[in-house]
Amino acid sequence: MTKKHALRGVNLGGWLILEKWMTPSVFAGCDAEDEYGLSQTPEGPDRILRHRNSFIQESDFAWLAKHGVELVRIPFGYWLFREGDGYVTGKERLDWAMRMAEKYQLRVLLDFHALPGSQNGWDHSGKIGNKDWFDDTTHRRTSIDICLEVAQRYRTSSALWGFEVINEPLVSWRTHWKLRAYYLRAYRRIAKILPDYIYVIFSDAFHPWLFAGALLGASHQRVAMDVHWYSSALNWRKIPDLASYYKIIAKRRRTIQRLQHIQPVVVGEWSMMLAQESYDKLGDRALNLAEKDHLHVQLASYDKALTHIYWSYKTESLGGWNYRDIVEKGLLTEAKM
Repeated sequence: MTKKHALRGVNLGGWLILEKWMTPSVFAGCDAEDEYGLSQTPEGPDRILRHRNSFIQESDFAWLAKHGVELVRIPFGYWLFREGDGYVTGKERLDWAMRMAEKYQLRVLLDFHALPGSQNGWDHSGKIGNKDWFDDTTHRRTSIDICLEVAQRYRTSSALWGFEVINEPLVSWRTHWKLRAYYLRAYRRIAKILPDYIYVIFSDAFHPWLFAGALLGASHQRVAMDVHWYSSALNWRKIPDLASYYKIIAKRRRTIQRLQHIQPVVVGEWSMMLAQESYDKLGDRALNLAEKDHLHVQLASYDKALTHIYWSYKTESLGGWNYRDIVEKGLLTEAKM
C-alpha cells in the first residue's frame, strides 16, 4: 500500500494582499505601512494594480507545476469583492488565478485572509490597528456574505480544493465564542453551495486544542483545521539550543496525529526561517546547516497533515521566505519534500 503524504503547497503571499516587508518596492517613496494606507496615496491604486498584474504571472503557475507543487493557498482581502472602503477592488485577478490553476492542474485553497474591520489588526489584514471585526456584527455578516459569494463564484472550478473562512483571528476568552459562532454560520451556509468534496477550513486562532472539533457534526461537508507554526512565535529565552528546538518541532508530528483523530489538519503556514536570535548568534556556515536541519525536521513532522503550505512562494528578496529561491538553490530537493 502506498504511503500517503501531505500535499506539497505554497502560499501566494504578498500578491493580492500587500505586505510591505515582502514587496518594499511597491511602497517606495511613501510613508504607507499597509495596503489601505497605500491605497490612499495619489499613486497607490496604480501601483497596486501594476503589482497584481506583474508579481504573479502565468509563468509562475507553470514553474509551480514543474517543480512538484500540488496546491496553492491564495490569500485575498474582502475588498476584492466590495467597494467603498478605500481599497482597490479586483476579483477578476482571482478569477484569472483560478483559470491558471485549472490549466496547470494545481489545487487551490482560497484563503479569506483579510476581513472587514480586521480580525487581528496586522498588516496582512489590510490595515494596521484595531481588530474591530469582533465588535461589529455588521462586519461579521458582511464576511458571511462574501464567503457565500466566493463559494458560489468558484464552486464549479476543477481547481478548488478548499475554502478558508478566516485567517489568523486573534481571540480572547471574551471573543472566542463569537469566532465559534461565525464558523458554524459560515459552514452551514457554504455547505449548501459547495460540492461535498471541497474542504471548508477554519483557523485554530493559535489555540488548536481550544478550537479542535469546532465544526464536528455540523453537516456532511468536509472540514479541516488550519494551524500556523513559525519559529519566531516561540519564547527563545527558554530554549537553550537548536537541538532543543528541534525536539519541540518533532512533537508537532504527534500533535497533528492527535488532532486528526478529531478532524483533519492543514499546516497552512510555515517556513525554514529561524528566530532572529539564531541569526544574531550563528556564523554563516552554522546558520546554513541550521536552516537545512530546520527544514528537514519540519517536513518530517508535517507529513501526516492534509497539506503543508510554505510561506511564501516568493518575495522581492532572496532567502528562506522565498520558496522559489530555496528550491532553485536545491535545499528542498535535499529535504526530499
